[in-house]
Amino acid sequence: MTAAFVRSFPVGKHIVTMILNRRRFLAGRITCRWSPPKPPKLTKDEKREYRSGRAAAVSDAYRSKRGRLGLIIEM
Repeated sequence: MTAAFVRSFPVGKHIVTMILNRRRFLAGRITCRWSPPKPPKLTKDEKREYRSGRAAAVSDAYRSKRGRLGLIIEM
């Protein structure tokens, strides 16, 4: 399986990388990688940064596939 889309964004002192892997039937799976590893609890600001970055990445992934894609997000 090949990564069809990769986006990274900061969350506090961390970098989150979202990777879209294509599946059959135009479905895709986005996995999140945290570096350093995801903390057990996010602050209010980190939650806001994560949600904003995640929304932008998913929107970019969807747009890059011209809206012909179903997504499953795993953390």
